[in-house]
Amino acid sequence: MRYKSRLTGDLDRWIERGWIDSGRRDDILGDVPDPVQRWSAIGALAILGAVLLAMSALTFVAANWDAMPRLARFATILLALWLAMAGAGRALDRGAGALGHALALLGVALFGAAILLTAQTFNMTSFRNTAVLIWSVAGLATAFAIPSRPVLILATLLGALWAGLEIFNPFVDTAIWSYLPLWLVTAWLAIRLRSKASAHLLAIGLALWTGHALYWLDQHFDIADVSLHAGATLVFGALALTGALARDRGVTGGGILAAWMAVITMVLALLLQAQFDRPPEAAISGGAYLALALGAMAAIGGLLVVRLGIGRLRTGPAAGLAGIGALVFVTPYLLAAAGLGGLWWLQLAYGALFYAGAVALILQGSRESAGATGTVGVAAFIGQTLYVYGETFGGLLDTALFFFVGGLILFAMSYGVWRWKRRQQEPAVPAQSEPVQSGPAQSGGETS
Repeated sequence: MRYKSRLTGDLDRWIERGWIDSGRRDDILGDVPDPVQRWSAIGALAILGAVLLAMSALTFVAANWDAMPRLARFATILLALWLAMAGAGRALDRGAGALGHALALLGVALFGAAILLTAQTFNMTSFRNTAVLIWSVAGLATAFAIPSRPVLILATLLGALWAGLEIFNPFVDTAIWSYLPLWLVTAWLAIRLRSKASAHLLAIGLALWTGHALYWLDQHFDIADVSLHAGATLVFGALALTGALARDRGVTGGGILAAWMAVITMVLALLLQAQFDRPPEAAISGGAYLALALGAMAAIGGLLVVRLGIGRLRTGPAAGLAGIGALVFVTPYLLAAAGLGGLWWLQLAYGALFYAGAVALILQGSRESAGATGTVGVAAFIGQTLYVYGETFGGLLDTALFFFVGGLILFAMSYGVWRWKRRQQEPAVPAQSEPVQSGPAQSGGETS
């Protein structure tokens, strides 16, 4: 049930009980924005129909492309494009939202077909990647003008496709920096239209772009393996905290971004332990790593301070996350200084801090009632436990003892969280004042 419908029923019940004035009902409901229309079976079928029609048009034109005069080619594509967009506008004006969004999606697909087929006609093979970019921008403009979440999803996919094509372009020898403004515009529109599907796609696209940017940095500055791994962990950790802050501010998709980046950060931090037995030359760090890591640490520190300042983060979880970040930052230097197998205590410290970070995420998820945060914490705890078991234990008795102790610790943690939440829910008991005595003591012993 939608929030506005739920609120309407609650208001009617509260008015009947006399809790609020009936004259305020319309004002309260008017302050609540109408929800964005969700997809229905009608909308899904219409959109699938639009996809099939677009494929049919492309197949028909491609089959007869060589036999058609150039003018007929352009006329066919442009006529189909005009009919789709005109039909979308008319359907939306008449209140047929599902049909309107489907026709708009068809129109954007035909626009891309027109660009690509035009490039093929004039043999502009080098124009292919740019054509996809123009296609994505046109989709964003259409999604903004209607507005339309299905069209926005298509535009988001096209933007990611363009970035992928540029990554594998042999003539591009740099990170795809131009994807960032496109990503920001798409993210702004996803927030405006409250599109969770686009938010997921944007998070994946940003993760892939960040991975490629780190790869490009390694190729140009020859960063050591351990240093690159540590730097990637810090960068994705900063992105996770950025998403968490956006979620704190009520930004649509902020929690989605935080969840994706937190999972990647957790996996990278977990796998970093496997680098501890690498030779010292694999951990030697240069200026590129120092700049990358310091920038990420500054971002992490600033974001933690901001979240602490607005009351969205406790001191304990913040300290745990900051401790892990600091240890990740110095890990390459410690490994390079100690040599192969020389820092057995580093493994112990890292494992302890990793557990602390997992517990911090679990506690933070419980405090915020954020299932994604708590789930990441639980997954991190389990992953670290399996890693410790695989690296340390082998016999059945050792395994039994390990799981026994671990189970006791988890039960103790669960009991501690329960006690803490119980204390938080208990109402404050006002201090009782001492009873006032009557008689001679009250008047200070005076007699009349």
